[in-house]
Amino acid sequence: MTVRLGEVTFSDWISLKYEGGFTDTFIFDIDALNGLPPFGYRPLLQRLVAELDKKRPGASLWIRVTSPGEWYLMEVKRSMTRGLSIPYVVTSKDKTPDYHSFSFGPRLFSPALPRPPKVNDEFSHFSREELKCLQLLTRNRKGSLEEIASLAGLPETPTLDVLQGLQKKKKVIFKLGEVFQKDISKPKKMDPYWMWHPTRKGVSAALRSWGASKGVDFSGMKELSQHLIGTSHRTNSRRWLAWLRSAYPHAEIWTGWSEVKIPGTSVRPDALAWGRIQGFETVFWLEVGDDHKKRRKIEEITKKRLSEAWRFCRETGTRLVYASISLNWVHEAVAWTCTSLPVGVAVILGDRRMAGRLPSVEWGRVSRLSS
Repeated sequence: MTVRLGEVTFSDWISLKYEGGFTDTFIFDIDALNGLPPFGYRPLLQRLVAELDKKRPGASLWIRVTSPGEWYLMEVKRSMTRGLSIPYVVTSKDKTPDYHSFSFGPRLFSPALPRPPKVNDEFSHFSREELKCLQLLTRNRKGSLEEIASLAGLPETPTLDVLQGLQKKKKVIFKLGEVFQKDISKPKKMDPYWMWHPTRKGVSAALRSWGASKGVDFSGMKELSQHLIGTSHRTNSRRWLAWLRSAYPHAEIWTGWSEVKIPGTSVRPDALAWGRIQGFETVFWLEVGDDHKKRRKIEEITKKRLSEAWRFCRETGTRLVYASISLNWVHEAVAWTCTSLPVGVAVILGDRRMAGRLPSVEWGRVSRLSS
């Protein structure tokens, strides 16, 4: 039940009973499958906490994460390591925290404080599939049917039905848009083909579903390098989830994101996916192309990317599948670099002309797709 405090809203509120009194705890829900990576919530939560500090002294925050695996929850926790100014706790949605689980002891009241007023949200009347498409388009700004279906984990025909239904509700529009240009003095260019775009009302619904209240800046969650939208490079990045699902039908591919910045790393993947393969929770890191670089540069950047990707996964004990989708001569350079791999890492080399096909995952080894 959504509650309001001043200008911001929260997923719910609860008064937890502990020895000595009752907490004044506001709840912020995160769904791992809502189209956002786990790293982007801190700025939003800081804004909400500032409102709590001002309007409700002594309040605490409970961040509840719904997730099919452990990695997403652990990354949300890790993104909070610098802490917040009020007592907070991060748990799975089905686990009620004890008093000592909070970052520091929350204030207790006796009697319990009254519940904040509830408000109607802007998203509960959408189906899960409709909301997922709105969330993806809000993060990615626009996209083709193939790209949206891949990121949503849906077949293309049902995805088209969902988008057409959203268009009737005036939440999305199918049109030929303008290419983003950093230099506004240059003549405007149009996209190479028609794409689906969210309308202002569609964006508003997606933002509310993420917990971003009106007037709260949450632009940092958007896909990076928007000038590449409509290029084959970006299309391949957005197709990564569908590619994985096709190549590994027995694996669980839960979700993923294109062009995402990972805190604490100096490199960023073209796409990142998350799921379970061969019984191991795994992050699937994608690099597309590199054929415009010289061989020596490819070897240098691959060594750096792989090192940082593995360091990132080790933080949460997750395995890594590092994928290069490119041409044969690029793969020669990548394979030359990827020696003495840890048992928790697999490197796969795929052909960008063979969508949906990938070599088998062999831990501690490099595997290449045979033609």
